[in-house]
Amino acid sequence: MIIFRKTFLLLSFLFIFLFNSVNAVEYSPGVDKDYPLKLLWGDTHLHTNLSADAYTVGNPNLSPSDAFRFARGEEVTSEIGMRAKLRVPLDFLMVSDHATFLGMFYKLEIKDPAIIATPLGKRWAKYMENDDPRLFTEFVNTLLGNSDENFEKDLYIPIWKEITENADSFNQPGVFTAFSGYEWTAMKNGDNLHRVVIFKDDAETVQKIIPFSSMDSDNPEDLWSFLRDYNESTGGEAISVSHNSNISGGEMFPSEDSFGAPLDKNYANMRNRWEPLVEATQVKGDSETHPVLSPDDEFADYETWEGNIGRSETSRLEKISDKGECSGNNNYKCYRYKDSESDRYIGSYVRSALKRGLEYKKKIGVNPFKFGVIGSSDNHTALAASDEDNFFGKFLDSEPGPGRMDQCMAGGCDRVDDTSDSGGALWKNWQIAASGYAAVWARENTREEIFDAFKRKETYSTTGPRIAVRFFGGWDFDKQDSLNPNFVEVGYEKGVPMGSDLSSNGKNKAPSFLIMAAKDPNGANLERVQIVKGWTNRDGTSSEKVYDVALSDDAGSNTVDVKTATYQNSIGEPQFISHWTDPDFNSKEEAFYYVRVLEIPTPRWTTYDSVVFDIDLPYYIQKTHQERAYTSAIWYSPK
Repeated sequence: MIIFRKTFLLLSFLFIFLFNSVNAVEYSPGVDKDYPLKLLWGDTHLHTNLSADAYTVGNPNLSPSDAFRFARGEEVTSEIGMRAKLRVPLDFLMVSDHATFLGMFYKLEIKDPAIIATPLGKRWAKYMENDDPRLFTEFVNTLLGNSDENFEKDLYIPIWKEITENADSFNQPGVFTAFSGYEWTAMKNGDNLHRVVIFKDDAETVQKIIPFSSMDSDNPEDLWSFLRDYNESTGGEAISVSHNSNISGGEMFPSEDSFGAPLDKNYANMRNRWEPLVEATQVKGDSETHPVLSPDDEFADYETWEGNIGRSETSRLEKISDKGECSGNNNYKCYRYKDSESDRYIGSYVRSALKRGLEYKKKIGVNPFKFGVIGSSDNHTALAASDEDNFFGKFLDSEPGPGRMDQCMAGGCDRVDDTSDSGGALWKNWQIAASGYAAVWARENTREEIFDAFKRKETYSTTGPRIAVRFFGGWDFDKQDSLNPNFVEVGYEKGVPMGSDLSSNGKNKAPSFLIMAAKDPNGANLERVQIVKGWTNRDGTSSEKVYDVALSDDAGSNTVDVKTATYQNSIGEPQFISHWTDPDFNSKEEAFYYVRVLEIPTPRWTTYDSVVFDIDLPYYIQKTHQERAYTSAIWYSPK
């Protein structure tokens, strides 16, 4: 009887299983849904003691291992002896030490016999022993293209092997992602044309090449050819990210290629394939837009830098009037850029490049500047710290301390508020920004998934806060969709996410957008959500407009107490979810749309310093600001 009952139960379960398999109705809503649901935070631009400039100006000790440990949440002692730790760990990191002289200064310090045996190594080792300033001078001359001295390529092989194997040792799929990579450091005439190179692959694959540096070529087209050859020869994948375009002298988004020829389809296709991302914000200022380029945008003047490294660009602006509101010196609406210098601004900022890309699309049929955006730090301290109240600067002289705002990088300051070049100083430390981070929407925290998000440009940048942003565009969204609890599912099924194309629907119907923005859980409330639109005109030029999509009731209010470096979340909103339809849509115009999210006013890092170190801030140092996020665009094309 017992055996019969067991047999009967087994047959019953088998029958139920077979019946349900034939007539299956899925119950879980996530079945067959493969959307990127993880928001991951990281930094793809960070330097350690293996970068020649970091080593020579005060970071001989903190290594890539220290950088990875700090990024994943461990406590690290900074170069000046301060304990440092992130409030919340990052999800991914790439140490991007300069390919030029990669690891060589560290090897000179430990007297590596292979390096010392070379003529250059012997001379530089002697400079290092005697603290001879010619070491730094010769190194900078090489970066500026005034010297072609280098070490033999074979000497870089063991250094690159160590770097890539170290990245693999910190890579924990599903927990923390460590990328192998480096920085290509072209700097023609002092204009910053740097790129970071990101590899998707493991050490064994990446070791099949030696990093291609600006000493091999300072033309980005040659870098892209190197990336193509890497992909073809190894079966791996690599991309580059243009960064710090605000001080590129107009060369990051040019109107001619490196050989003086007008941009054509070949250039556009090559750039789009190998350089899908731009670093929109970092420690050396913000690159979204310049107030002269966007005079009607009241939030355009954010962490604005003029010039390039070591050269003032104020002479490139001319004042329109000295009357009324123009009697002050800091109102950019009262200035214009000189006609002969227009490209130095237009070719240096993200928004103007996106507009220029639309113009080229109409002209040559391909948009050469169809990129997504991320943020990163460019810190040379090995510490990816971009929070205003936890900012460890760019170099040793800008690490926390009562005197860091009085310092100038690599030169003397006659006066901290001096607008001249101040004795050859590269910059004044109070000008640097505690920025930024890269955000990606991915399926998993792995190299493959994050790299795929980079390629499809489902990414955005922030100036430091971990603001969550979703952005979808489509033809059939309505107000009710923004209220749907399955907001993300609706966005993917009825539209496209940030970084995508919104193709024509064949009707003269305006596109609509779904936007979600949520505050950093450990940060400030949000004041507003905006859509920035660019479009082409009949004459081939382009225009822009900023729309307030969502606004807190108390927008414009400020709770910051600069004496205590505090603020209150009594204003603003913790979250905005919005539906917006373009009221000015013209189906015949090329267009792009991206989201900008602004926090309520908060203290700048300089204000936190004034309280922690009990110092008075001079009048010319900014005390408050509104941190922000910028998404990758969604593009519309009539064809």
